[in-house]
Order: sequence, then C-alpha cells, then structure tokens
Amino acid sequence: MREVIIASDEESGRIHRETCHSAEEDCRLAGGDILGSVMGLSQEVERLHIVATWPDVIRLAAWKTEPKMGDLLVLLKSVGLRADELLPFANADTGDLFPWLYYGKRFDTLRRLCRIAKKNAEDHVRKKDVRVYCHLISEDVHRIVASSL
Repeated sequence: MREVIIASDEESGRIHRETCHSAEEDCRLAGGDILGSVMGLSQEVERLHIVATWPDVIRLAAWKTEPKMGDLLVLLKSVGLRADELLPFANADTGDLFPWLYYGKRFDTLRRLCRIAKKNAEDHVRKKDVRVYCHLISEDVHRIVASSL
C-alpha cells in the first residue's frame, strides 16, 4: 500500500510525523497549492493524509484557491452553526473564525469541516478509490486539533 502525506508546510509535516509516526519520505509539501497537490497525485497512491492549516482546510472544504468569507459562512451554516452566531464575523477575515471555533471548543464544527475537505479531496483525486484523511493543525498549539477520522 502506498501512503502519501500532503502537508501545508514544514511544520504541518513535522506535526504529522511526530503524531502518526509517518516516514519523512512520504511527506510532500503543498507549496501554496493544496488543491493542485491533491489533483496531481499519482495513480499508485492508496492512502492520502492531508495535514493542513486553517486556510488550506477552508480551501479544500470550499474547493477554491481563494475562498471568501461568504464561502466560509455558507460552509459553517451547512455544518450546523446558526446565522446569528456568525453575524459578528460578516465583515471579518476568514482567519478570524478559527480562534473563535478552537478556543470556543467547537471541535465538532472543525471535524465537520475536515470531513467536507476529505470528501472534496476524494472527489477530485485522479484515482477514485484512494482513501483520504484530513487533519487540521493549529499553528498556535503545534498539534492536530481536528480530523476527519
């Protein structure tokens, strides 16, 4: 079985290696193009771990290279948040929502976003029977904080 890890950056790859004891040679850096990295996987891959920062998880979940706040608000409504909860963020940046979700202990919401990102990756990878896992890392606490597992 061929396993590949796509990481947003070096730190994400390191966190995954330490947490899951994966081999360094299995890790590929997305290089700023997480969507292209997923779509460009070779046919021999059977299992894919995506270890991503908040901006990259949003890119995967929205399947857009530059998702806007409206895209994120729609995603968050689709995973169960109410419009009145999101109203204070209407004019905010997409990065402003992660601390609110994480420190507010909305881990169920973060997991649901990881599952949407996982599903989108499965839909867009060339080999349709590849098993995908999506892990969200926090750069503040240096660990995986949510996963599609």
